[in-house]
Amino acid sequence: MLFIPTNDEEVMEVRQLTKLADYEACIVRDKSGKEIFYFGSNKDQRSFFLPPHSQMVSLLWSRGRRRERRDLRITKIDLRPMYMSFEFNCRTNDNVELVLEGSFFWEVVDLPAMMKFTNDTTGDICNHARSRFIELVSQVTLQEFMTQFNKIAQRVHEQDESNF
Repeated sequence: MLFIPTNDEEVMEVRQLTKLADYEACIVRDKSGKEIFYFGSNKDQRSFFLPPHSQMVSLLWSRGRRRERRDLRITKIDLRPMYMSFEFNCRTNDNVELVLEGSFFWEVVDLPAMMKFTNDTTGDICNHARSRFIELVSQVTLQEFMTQFNKIAQRVHEQDESNF
């Protein structure tokens, strides 16, 4: 709907309507610094005007196969399962350097908890997995790695007691 002011009306401010898809969420920081979470799956929060003195929170995530660039600015968070590729170096027990490449499937399950612990979700996921792989690969020889890779990868995931 188009608003056209009459002669005795004055437009003081124009605000942009924020719209979220069912699978999106965003974070708004109010004037006191409190973070308010909006979810597109919630009918009352699907579209809104930014309240006065509030701002949309922008996250800075890492990108690239090695997550070497932290310049991906995110304001609307996609809550669907995501695909992410990775690549990193590690060494076996017999000092053979390997370049591991692979893929993660991940999703944000608890947005407020994620915001409490990280501002670089993709970088932290890759760093955590790299640390676990380096730890387990360093305990086996190249021969053992070649024959037991699937078991090692499964242990990386199963023995992880953190929330990653």
